[in-house]
Amino acid sequence: MTAIVVRAADSILGQFADKIAAVGNRHAHVAFARALNHEGDKGRTQVKRALVAQTGIKYGMINKGMKTLRATYSRLEYTLIQSGGETNLNLFGAKQGARGVSAAPWNVRRVFRSGDGARASFISPRSGKVLIRSSSASYPLEALYGPNLAREVVKDESRQRWEVVPVSLAARIDHELARLI
Repeated sequence: MTAIVVRAADSILGQFADKIAAVGNRHAHVAFARALNHEGDKGRTQVKRALVAQTGIKYGMINKGMKTLRATYSRLEYTLIQSGGETNLNLFGAKQGARGVSAAPWNVRRVFRSGDGARASFISPRSGKVLIRSSSASYPLEALYGPNLAREVVKDESRQRWEVVPVSLAARIDHELARLI
């Protein structure tokens, strides 16, 4: 499980000292929570879209594994929590072929096979999961895995999309405080 957090930092609060004094501390907390939730929700959507492009996992599955802790009056932080374990290759359009199993994790289709014919990969008729033989014997079998969402959320484009949230947060706080004045 991986958590990514945005907080209303002191540097941001210092920019709006005169507006905070004008609206009062109580209303300022409400404005900060609204701004954090608004920008956090926008960032969450962008992270999910980036994860779809980055991993090849469907949006609905990413949505199921992502939890949001929204900002409140007393807790001025917005947190994304992405849970997820290893994902079997059957989630990536796996197809059985003569040379092995073809699947598209990380949005790149390739054939998963082993060095010799005895260790071939295949789709299990019972579970639908992609498996590979560990040795030339029938058993044991090992599952073949693709991306792990908890690790992918802090990498590459999804991380870059989340880092935009604090940049746009100052403008949103200004907007929320101006509404109250």
